[in-house]
Amino acid sequence: TVSTAITTSTVSTTTISPGPWSDVRLPTYLVPYHYVVDLQPNLEPDSTGKYWFNGTSEVQFQVANSTRFIYIHSNKLEYDDVYLADESGAAISIAQWWLYDMNQFLIVELDAELVQGQNYSLHTQFKGELADDLTGLYRSTYTDINGKDVIIAISQMQPTDARKSFPCFDEPAFKATFKIFLWHKDPNYALSNMPFVITEERYGGWKRTEFEPTLRMSTYLLAFVVSEFGYEQSFTSGTPPVQVAETRIYARPEQVLNHNVEYAKNITPVILDYYESYFGVDYPLPKSDQIAVPDFALGGMENWGLVMYRETALLFDAAINSAYSKQRVARVIAHELSHQWFGDLITPLWWDELWLNEGFATFIEYIGTDYVEPGFRMMDQFVLYDLHDALTVDALTTSRPIIAENVTTPDDINALFDDISYSKGGCFIRMISEFAGEEAFKLGLKNYLEEFSYGLVDHNQLFSYWEEAILATNPKNNPPENFKADMDTWVNQMGYPVVTMKQNLDNPLMMEVLQERFLLDPKADPTLPESPYNYRWTIPFWYIIEGDTEKSFFWLRKETDLSMVYPNGKYVIGNYEAFGYYRVNYDDANWNAIINQLSRNFSAINVKSRSQIIDDALTLARFVKICYEIALKTTKFLRDDYDFLPWQSALRVLSYLDDMLGRSEAYGCSLKPVPNSQILLVMFKVTNTFQPFFHCPLSMNRQQRGSTINTACSYGSIDCIEHAQTLFHTWMADPSNNTISPNLRDAVYCQAVANGGSDEWDFIWGRYQTEGDSHEKSALQSALACTKQLWIIQRYLEYTLDSTLVRNQDAYSVYVGLCGNDYARDLTWDFLRREWDYIYEVYGSGFFRINSIIEGCTSRFSTEFELKELETFKESRSDQLGTGARSVDQALELTKTNIQWRTDYEDTVFSWLNETMSG
Repeated sequence: TVSTAITTSTVSTTTISPGPWSDVRLPTYLVPYHYVVDLQPNLEPDSTGKYWFNGTSEVQFQVANSTRFIYIHSNKLEYDDVYLADESGAAISIAQWWLYDMNQFLIVELDAELVQGQNYSLHTQFKGELADDLTGLYRSTYTDINGKDVIIAISQMQPTDARKSFPCFDEPAFKATFKIFLWHKDPNYALSNMPFVITEERYGGWKRTEFEPTLRMSTYLLAFVVSEFGYEQSFTSGTPPVQVAETRIYARPEQVLNHNVEYAKNITPVILDYYESYFGVDYPLPKSDQIAVPDFALGGMENWGLVMYRETALLFDAAINSAYSKQRVARVIAHELSHQWFGDLITPLWWDELWLNEGFATFIEYIGTDYVEPGFRMMDQFVLYDLHDALTVDALTTSRPIIAENVTTPDDINALFDDISYSKGGCFIRMISEFAGEEAFKLGLKNYLEEFSYGLVDHNQLFSYWEEAILATNPKNNPPENFKADMDTWVNQMGYPVVTMKQNLDNPLMMEVLQERFLLDPKADPTLPESPYNYRWTIPFWYIIEGDTEKSFFWLRKETDLSMVYPNGKYVIGNYEAFGYYRVNYDDANWNAIINQLSRNFSAINVKSRSQIIDDALTLARFVKICYEIALKTTKFLRDDYDFLPWQSALRVLSYLDDMLGRSEAYGCSLKPVPNSQILLVMFKVTNTFQPFFHCPLSMNRQQRGSTINTACSYGSIDCIEHAQTLFHTWMADPSNNTISPNLRDAVYCQAVANGGSDEWDFIWGRYQTEGDSHEKSALQSALACTKQLWIIQRYLEYTLDSTLVRNQDAYSVYVGLCGNDYARDLTWDFLRREWDYIYEVYGSGFFRINSIIEGCTSRFSTEFELKELETFKESRSDQLGTGARSVDQALELTKTNIQWRTDYEDTVFSWLNETMSG
């Protein structure tokens, strides 16, 4: 409720002289401790077709330093009333208040200073648009089983959009408790972070639900839902020391009726129980709701007690969804639930240490998923999905340190949701867990979580607790100088080292172990930008010598290199099992010894190391550290090794060669039309048909089947294409009976569209428009991007401008998919530049989305013409890059290295492939 207010009209921002509010960060002299927020989202449009919500808010704060100004975040809200009261409820006179849109502030100027140490409350009455922009409090639309459009209200606050829902101190350090009230009409009801207290009848069919006060938390973790969703529930175990928590999985009613929430319902309480045991700290809330949202910008969002997901990240139907879809659901749930401790219970002081949230969630998700699904081999897959991604982006001079610099604006903050915070942060934590040992790793986390529960943290506190735990359990594993000094080399400078192990020419009995910064561009200055550590790291180094059964370990100090006894006649493999965040190179003799071992008996080398050897070798060849002849030989053992990890590594790094050679005249004319002369067939041990890959032997991971088919077909296997088309046309002839295996649908759909015409595309498009299962809809959407028909590509691009045809949450992935299609890439790049005003408006402030568009559509650039286009784009759109500014700089750097690579290696690699594949 809002008392009678003393207000003035808002003043135009242009008439307000510059003041301290020009600083984008909030001052620290007002300390909020409690909010009362009352929101009434109207799910019916006004006469102009717009949707709105009304609200009132009260924020109670203490004055740390006397001031005449109150700043509070506000974005896209219109105010009817602003009122200030002291602790007794007496009104405080306001001179004027205004909106300073540049920094998203509501500023209140008082007639007299607020008194230091006193408590006050700021009351506001406001309204905001309930837009479909996926931020703040927004609306989502879906079609129910009766064909009726249904509107719901949901929220996405992270990182800076709570201020779009109500005025608040919208920085993570300003933690407070929140009392929430939400209005709704039947058949809808309301959800928030905490359990409801009571729902009361109000006027005009409205009801108002009151929720229990939250625990002390940051604004970005608030969650609001008004919907008619169904749910299923389960409970955590309740065995000591675990407290009982109710878990509900909410989704559209038909998804609940179809039992697509069952998998999430079953694993959620198991993961929560396991995390409580693993961390040694209880989950503190009485409930843990998970909800699948039709329109959602992210995979998931860790709102405390009410976690939100894109439908593909929470719902699963075993009858029609692939093994990969099931793994994705488990991973995202495990990721978001780990945030209930890392991010929610404890929170970084500022966004520059986002890795303390996302790095932990990235690593812990593998532990949680591995616990509920040990058959997925998640701890092995980390190498594929996070280590390799991080090593790729962090080898650019346009990368950044884990602890970011100069983070002030919302765009700066959104840009931090990148591979460095997530994947590199996760890799760094995984590396620490290995050298610290599980006991010390978990003990340090337990003490850290207990000490700072409901509070704020930075990396220094974490490092202190880990060092204390290592010294108490296994002191020989502590870094040589001290934990902080040595680990700071990893978080306070960008990039990573390549460690070279080579025979000392002056003393052949010794092997030198050297480090240097790794950069993809061999001509880049390795000293720039300047680093306080001169691009030296204190490296935990694992290795194994041929014949050993266990890996060995030493510290490679940042100050000096190291020598060890040369294992004469035996190979040595560094970074064994790929726990280290670095690459390893060898002299030619050692590389050849490793290659020979892989050829003789690949299983003698750990599968994670087999994967890493391929990735290191073919990436180092780009860096001119080894010759391509040696690097390419590291893949030959895959004729016999069908394991998912090395295969995926090989396909990933060899795709770079395909991208670079794909448009060269020689490659296009000489290789593409000859099926038995492809990279794929060098590596696959196959018969005269690709039937075995449609009916895979048990030894092949189910996830690999679709990847295998897609690769085989894309390289021109006639058997593969014909079989895919047969499966697809059987379905077209009987649309109600899709007998294609869920694990093959992505590949079969894509190949049928790629090698078909408008009939196949239109069939998929029709299914896409009516499909209710989110995973199947995603497979159909991906397939639509596989067409080679230019007019269809152009039509599909135009469809993305209409959110009734392609949802805003999905359109950016359409662009990325089309840019991965050689036939569509140029058209898509032209379309994006032409429609950039629209692209920027929809995606410019969202993390991941605009970055994905830029990265996906420029990664294959390798000509001077494309470089010039990209430079012109950056110059002409410099004020419309938003969170994608760094991605554009990285695209420019990668394009230059690609151009150089083609100049240096195109002929060499083409010749090797031609000779090898015809041999």
